[in-house]
Amino acid sequence: MPSINLLAVFNPSHEWRCGHVIIPWQAIANKIPISPAELVLSDLRDLSHTPINAQIDRIDPDDPSRDVLVFSLPQAIPPVSEDEMLASAFVRLDRGKPMPPGLGEPYVEVVYGSSGDARGARLVNSRLIAWFNLIPAPEDNGRNWYSGSASSIQLDHQEILDPFPAARGEWLGQDPEKRCMQVAKVLLPGPPHPKSPAYEVCLFNHSYRLISQSSGSVRATITIASEPFDYMGVDPVTGNNRHLVCELYRIISLYAGADYLVEELFIKGKPKAAEDRIAGSPEIVNLDFAVRYFAHMNLGQTEDIQQVFPVPDWCAVGSVTEPYPAYGLATNLHIDSVKHPYQNNYSRFSWQLLPGKLAKCVHLFMRGKPDEFDTRVGHIWYEHIYKPLKAEIYEDAIPAYPIESDRLVSV
Repeated sequence: MPSINLLAVFNPSHEWRCGHVIIPWQAIANKIPISPAELVLSDLRDLSHTPINAQIDRIDPDDPSRDVLVFSLPQAIPPVSEDEMLASAFVRLDRGKPMPPGLGEPYVEVVYGSSGDARGARLVNSRLIAWFNLIPAPEDNGRNWYSGSASSIQLDHQEILDPFPAARGEWLGQDPEKRCMQVAKVLLPGPPHPKSPAYEVCLFNHSYRLISQSSGSVRATITIASEPFDYMGVDPVTGNNRHLVCELYRIISLYAGADYLVEELFIKGKPKAAEDRIAGSPEIVNLDFAVRYFAHMNLGQTEDIQQVFPVPDWCAVGSVTEPYPAYGLATNLHIDSVKHPYQNNYSRFSWQLLPGKLAKCVHLFMRGKPDEFDTRVGHIWYEHIYKPLKAEIYEDAIPAYPIESDRLVSV
């Protein structure tokens, strides 16, 4: 156990930065005997020990290894040393009384049906209100293709998915098809044959279930899981064919004051029957998969979709017409294809990612900044995907602190 309860924080970029830090909670809980209800974090440079915003999110109640500690650094910290041996900053973990919830903090609202199942969830902060459908037909009118989509995104209290009527103050008569962030399909590896196609699973017309929700001073988060689907394929650990029952898990987070949503996706598979269990193979299998997103957004006349090659990890599309709505996607997996107009409809977009075991995506929404949207998406990708702030437990008793506090930049 470390004699001083510290986290070392690393800024891997070349510039001073502040922002959010995520670290697995289980490793901390095993070494530092402070309960989540009493945990208080502070910057080691702050002699008054003023608490910084922090929370512990339980992502999947069935898997404590996915619990995370999330905290925000309000002051910029310098880059790590060239040899990456010295941390950029240190955060103290103490036992105390956490700060009470404040006004404007992000939160979750869940709407339940008469059967007690969640129909949808709303993520809210001071800038963004995002409504997610967990069922295919939210209006109970037979239109059963909205599951897993955000059918309303309000940016600064105006709808961004059908922005032109919203800019005129019109709330009625908006396009009933509007939605974004919808995982239309997931694609998994086919049988081990060179000509075998990928195994496709449609999700837009199947319900999700709410796994967990959390909110605090840093962010509001929901974890949802798709309806189970069968998959016969190769076990990534043993190489043997197995019959698995799988679910797509989606972790969707809205940070305080953000105009973007952060999403993580993975597939959890379990043996279908006793004969599908293999000695030496884990009970839970995380499979490689590819995501195909769908969006229906009326952006009017748009510029060409901007991508960065040869590493296309983000794309951005913006309108050339007031109020200049724009959308951007950044991801840790390369964007395999972008289709617009999709199905000959200029309001429809389709993005497909290359396969991986974990997809992390940032969905950015902007208005009124026609010359900045693509640059902003690239910046978001750099800070959240490519070079995020990192932290680890500091093991030594007394840190050789390399930073002069009077050089810090206040933000």
